[in-house]
Amino acid sequence: MIERITILGGSSVYIPEFVLTAVSRNINVKEIVLFAQPGRKLDIVARFCQRLIDKSGFPCKVTPCSDLAQAVTGAKYIINHIRVGGMQARMRDEMLPRQYDMLGDETLGPGGFANAMRTLPVVFDFAQQIEEVNPRAILINLTNPMGVIVEGLLKYSNLQTIGVCDLPSTTIKRIAAVLQHEPENLRADYIGLYHFGWFQDIKIDNRSRMSQLLELLENRGEDDFDYALIELFRMIPTAATGLYFHRADLLRKQQACPRFRSEALYEAEKQILALYENEHLNEIPELTRQRNAVWYDDIILPLIQALENDHERELILCVRNDGNIRDLPEDASVELPAGVSRRGVRPRKAGSLPRFLRGIFVAAKESDRLTVEAVRHRSYEYALQALVINPFVPSIDGAKRYLERVMKEDKLELH
Repeated sequence: MIERITILGGSSVYIPEFVLTAVSRNINVKEIVLFAQPGRKLDIVARFCQRLIDKSGFPCKVTPCSDLAQAVTGAKYIINHIRVGGMQARMRDEMLPRQYDMLGDETLGPGGFANAMRTLPVVFDFAQQIEEVNPRAILINLTNPMGVIVEGLLKYSNLQTIGVCDLPSTTIKRIAAVLQHEPENLRADYIGLYHFGWFQDIKIDNRSRMSQLLELLENRGEDDFDYALIELFRMIPTAATGLYFHRADLLRKQQACPRFRSEALYEAEKQILALYENEHLNEIPELTRQRNAVWYDDIILPLIQALENDHERELILCVRNDGNIRDLPEDASVELPAGVSRRGVRPRKAGSLPRFLRGIFVAAKESDRLTVEAVRHRSYEYALQALVINPFVPSIDGAKRYLERVMKEDKLELH
């Protein structure tokens, strides 16, 4: 029995998807605590979650809480789900970079940098408070930019921290469909940095199926795969990897884009919250399901189940490198297949990076390191360095102008 699971950022309108998935997977948890700022939104989401549980007959209590120490005390698992600045901040991360001829994204490039600069201080403060009252808790990080957040926590916190992203598992499901196998039958040789990752090989029953997969993909025309990259490198990239390799074309599309995804999500969140206010609603509405929040069912709850089980299961997770990728620093966060069980998390060694990835990965990780240090030291110099060497930032002049704008928008005090 898990006494308590706590979700930081528990007022998200997508938390009911987590609750319903926990019920469907029969997670043996006594209490789910939703931590967020006090107010109407937290109360509405918590009441709706409890109605979902009551309807299912599942013996679990949902508790809204706005006191961090109280919320995390006794929690075996703490899921970091916060979005500092809300959806409006995500809109800035997606829309502002295009004004400086840079691609906008909440996880990668200049948008990911801005997201990290405002999110890391909050995460560091939370981690310190958690260590004081519950140092043995396992912190599962979903918050973006995931890799930078995990790296900061691994370096400056003693909490056991694991990063999760649904992109690798989503790609595996697509690959499994091509091979006409169940996803759990596939063993992936994967190497990544969060959102930016590649499948180097796919095995079934310890036999490589990569040649067969590549041959099958040559005869397909769907949009699920980046065929140009697959043909060139003979590897399978995650969907977000294409942001780097197609950045000029995507930037032109963004600069002509009348409406960004974050704007649509912002409007949808207000409508979803209004639906949850109906005290007679006791099932997930279609508007919520349209977000397709697969990360709960695909990775977070499977991770918790694996950590509760004696039998080891392999999942792709963001963890400390510890030499598993030889070309990257020991203390860098990386995304790798890892064996997970009650005994802990055991990342699989990946060896050296493919040569065409080495420069990109090294630059990206150095940018991450400098971003973390910029927050720790409130350093303008580190922040500018982090931007200038980021693979998505084309010039120092653009980086300077963008940084000044970010400091103003997010009220960053750097010296």
